[in-house]
This record gives sequence, C-alpha cells and structure tokens, in this order.
Amino acid sequence: AEVRTEAAKFHYQSLLAFARRARNFFPAGAAEEILDELRPYFCPHDERHFLRAAALLSWFLPDEMKDPAGVLAELAGVWDLVAHGHEWNLIWWTVFSRMARHNPQEVVPALQPLLPRLFDALLRTIGVPTGKSAPSRPDRTGWPGDLAWLVEGRNAKKDCVRKFCRMAVYTLGPDSATWAHMTTLLSYTAPFFHPLNEGDHTSSLLQLLSLMSLNYAKRVGIEAGRHSVKKPWKGAYKLTAEDSERLVETLLPLTLTAFASKDSTTQFLTSQGIKDLSSVCPDKVTPKVLEMLLPAIENVMRPHEVVGAIMLTSTMASQLLRVEGGLDMIGQVLRLTVAGVDLNDPGKTMYTFRMLMSILSQVPLMDPADLPPGSSKPETLYGLQEWAVEMIDRVFSVLDNVPSLKKGFYMGQVLSATLGRFFDAFLGQMSPTLRSMAVHRIARRVTQNLCPPAQKYVGCIVDSAVYASPQEALRLLLPPLCDKVAPGGALNASESEVVYYTHMLGHCLKRAGPHSAPYAARLEGVIGCVAMHDEKKYSKEGQKLLRKYLRGLVDVLPADFRSLPPARWDANGVIVGDYAECCGVRQPPSDCSVGFRIPTPDCLARARAIVDKFSAPALALVG
Repeated sequence: AEVRTEAAKFHYQSLLAFARRARNFFPAGAAEEILDELRPYFCPHDERHFLRAAALLSWFLPDEMKDPAGVLAELAGVWDLVAHGHEWNLIWWTVFSRMARHNPQEVVPALQPLLPRLFDALLRTIGVPTGKSAPSRPDRTGWPGDLAWLVEGRNAKKDCVRKFCRMAVYTLGPDSATWAHMTTLLSYTAPFFHPLNEGDHTSSLLQLLSLMSLNYAKRVGIEAGRHSVKKPWKGAYKLTAEDSERLVETLLPLTLTAFASKDSTTQFLTSQGIKDLSSVCPDKVTPKVLEMLLPAIENVMRPHEVVGAIMLTSTMASQLLRVEGGLDMIGQVLRLTVAGVDLNDPGKTMYTFRMLMSILSQVPLMDPADLPPGSSKPETLYGLQEWAVEMIDRVFSVLDNVPSLKKGFYMGQVLSATLGRFFDAFLGQMSPTLRSMAVHRIARRVTQNLCPPAQKYVGCIVDSAVYASPQEALRLLLPPLCDKVAPGGALNASESEVVYYTHMLGHCLKRAGPHSAPYAARLEGVIGCVAMHDEKKYSKEGQKLLRKYLRGLVDVLPADFRSLPPARWDANGVIVGDYAECCGVRQPPSDCSVGFRIPTPDCLARARAIVDKFSAPALALVG
C-alpha cells in the first residue's frame, strides 16, 4: 500500500509539473472554465476539498485571461476565507505574483485595496516579535499531510517570502501604494536586522532584503531588454533612475547593518543583495563598498569582517573592476588575501579560493615584460610575481602542516572542492613569464627531499601545472620523479617515497597528452617496476599510474581556461591590445570558442602498445 501511495504521489507531482508548462498554451477562456469548475469547492466547511481546489487553481490557472481584475477580486475574497498559514499564503501569493507579472495594467490597480492585508500577512509570516500578548502564528496553522504534494517547494515559509517579493516588485509604480507599505514594513522591522537582535525571524528578513534587490534588478533588466524572458513585460510604467535611488536609500542601510553579522550565511545573502543594488544604482553603492572593503580585510582582529569582505569581493568583482582605480584596489586585495589560505580556518580558506577564482575569471595575470608596446601597465602588475610566489608557498605550507586531510575532515573537503579549480584558473590566466616562474616554483616544491603528507592535493597542483604548461612542467617534473621512484632502473629503498612519487607521476601524466612522448621509454620502465611488483603496496599505486597514463593519452580536454576569446591572444599567449580594457571582461556565450586537445595518432598508437605490453603479464598474475 505504501508503494502504491508513493507511486501515486509521484504521478501527481509529474502532472503538476506538466501543468506548469502547459498552462501557457491553454486557449482563451480557459481561466473562466477552470474557475467555473472549482468555484463550488471554495467552501471552508469542507476543508479537504477546499484546500485541494485552491492548490489546483494555483497550478492550472493560465497567465492570460479575459478579466484579470475581476478574477483577482474574486480570488482575494477566497484568500480571506480561512486563517493564513504558510501553505495557504504560498498558494495565493503564487497566483497574485503571476497575475501581477503577466497582466500588470489590469491587476496592479485592482491589487491596491488588498496591499495592507498582504503586507500585514507578510509581517506575520516573517515572525518578528510584536507587542501583542497572543500574536498570530501562521506556522501553527496546519496543512494536511496527504496534500503536501500540492504545495510548491519544501519550505513554505521561505517560498512565501520569495513569491511576495516578486509580487511586490512587479506592482511598483507611480500610482501604487507598494512603496509606502514596504517602507512602513521595513521601518518596523529595522531593529531586527542588527546582528545583536537575531532570532527565528532573521533568515526571513535577510531573504526579504536579498529577493527585493534581486527581483528589482531582474525587472530593470527585463524592461531594458537585457534579459531573455518567455513573455515580454506589459507594464505601462518603466522603473526610472529615481526609483532605483529610492530603493537603494531604503534597502542599503539595512543590508550593510546585517552584513556586519558573524554568520557566514548572513554575509553571503547580504553580499548578494549589495551586488544587485550595485547593478541598478552603481554610483550610490560601489563607493560605499570601496570605503569598507580594504579596512575590513586588514582587520585581522575581527575575522568575521575579513571573511565578509572576502565574500563581498568575490560577489562584486566585476562591479569593482569597472570603477576608476578598481584594478589597483583588486591588486591590493590579492596581496592581502594570501593570508586567507589559513590552516586554522577552513571556511575562510574556501571563501578565499572562491574570491580568487572570481577575480581570475576576469583579470589576466600579465607580467609587464610580456605586454605589447603601447599597452597600459597598471601598478598592480609589478607585484604579481611576488604575489604568485607567496600564494604558491602559502598553499604548500598549509599542505605541509595540516595534521589530517582524511575523509570527513573539513579542511580536506574545502581543498577537494576548490584547490584544483583554483590552480587551473591561476596558472591558465598567466602570461608566459609568470607561468614559467610559477611552474618552476611548483616543481621545486614537489621534487624536494621531504614528502608532504597531502599527496592527493599536491597531485592536483601538479596536474594543473602540467595542463597549463605541459612541455615545461614535464621537463621539470618527470625526470626527477622517475629517478625518485626507480633510480637506475630499480625501486627506491624507501617505501613511502616510492608510493608518494608514483602518485605524483600519475598526476603528471593525467592531462599530459602527446607531450609525454619524449619520456615514453623511461615511463614504461618505471611502470614495469611498480605496476608488476609482487607486493600490493607498490602494485596498487603502479596500476593507478598506468591508468592515468592511458587516460592522458586518449582523453579529449578543453584547450584552456582563459577569460578572453582566442582572438585576444597572440601565438605566445600574450594579450592583444590594451591590458586595462581586457580586465573585467567576460565572454558572452555567443563569443565563446572552446577548443579541444584531441589525441594524436601517435598517442593512440602508444596507448595501444602499452595495453598490449602490460595486458599479458597482468593476466598471468590474475591466473
């Protein structure tokens, strides 16, 4: 019976998902027909049929209808029939927001009498403390469990706030009271945005701020034609610069107050809100961000401010690069955040890597000597070599000193998620001079006498170095690594060194492709010593090496990770044109030209020969 119930629930969910897409193609008059069918069930005395009918209406009601204002007036009366629980509000606010988005000229005037009750319901949904002795608690108003599949989303409270923000933004206009009600609501809730006055209401208030900013930025983009949407905006009123300034003056102080929280989730949500506000009114937002950013990163006595500033830089990198002096400021941030790779703070390390990847996706790392004549040479470029060396040494220092990077340890999870992607972007965006210096530095750290404990993560760095500069990296890494595994053709006496450096060899070959050809004989000798060894501790690592070698010969890989299209680079990997104009530029999808490294006939022939050479001994061992 339980299986049948679950199957039926999934069938219903599939039907509802299909209805969401199909309702756009319903014929004219379908809304009236659906209402005629469901209207007899809008009776609160038959709760189960009433709730089911309301939920089905929210799913099947089409966006286009003959009399949107009349339909809204009728549905508003139905919404007022029962106590406003989260699920109940979610159903109707979903309908109201869709009607305001697709029929603004008819619906927005009809929605004005309903706005006071809507904002009051939103305040109760958020749940800020009030002076009442017995305040309304929408979360205590139950919803039948067997009808849960009819409610969109898993968290009704959060989805309520999301739908309400969408509806509020699409009702903004000179003749709408939305601004006044929103200002009143925010003035009442303003004390609860402070980090010292947090509670159950905090996440909903932050969601209100971030989603108001996001939906406003989306509406501005839709009206300007910058966003592709299924249905065009039909509103008679377009938002103006004065509207944007008013929004920023209302939301930015509260957002900056909440941004001072010590909670990383709060900092992330508010940084997203600051980014959206900056996109609609950069002159009002970006200067304030610039004022607070560097002092916060330098304030090592308040680590939560450092993490917040790093997160904000990651979110707003493109906006910061557009302002005058933004590139030099980003250079200062790069130098200050080397310390963000912190052995004792995995969270800060994760946010630092994310911030650096966000910056590197828009800022090519060029040595001044590599730039063409006539190109601008910002002051930031003259410190890049020193910064790159410090960053490489800092990462290796963390890997040398982390006591345990086994599964389940948080620092290990952070490095697994970010380290390889960071070094791909870090080395891929470099000019030839910088990349050569970085690869030499990495090779020296990898081939030193002491073996760091984190072989998996050091291997990620080696893999990225070979991918970015295969010929130079293999020349610096393969001969010494082969000598450390099997000097003179015999295995090294140190078991730990054999296992460690065999692992490093595998990462060298994982994306080497045809560039490993000059070292083929030496590599096959090492593989023969290790993979075919009688002791499992050696053969296991040797077989991994063999698999990675074959994978490197036959894999198809993207050619590079650089931020600019191929036409902006010359044959030597140097930017064509002015450097400053290339910063803060991201390729639109229409300009993307992804090249691939295809296995050559020589690679395929070598792979076939290796399989033939080692398959017979392997089968003999199995037999």
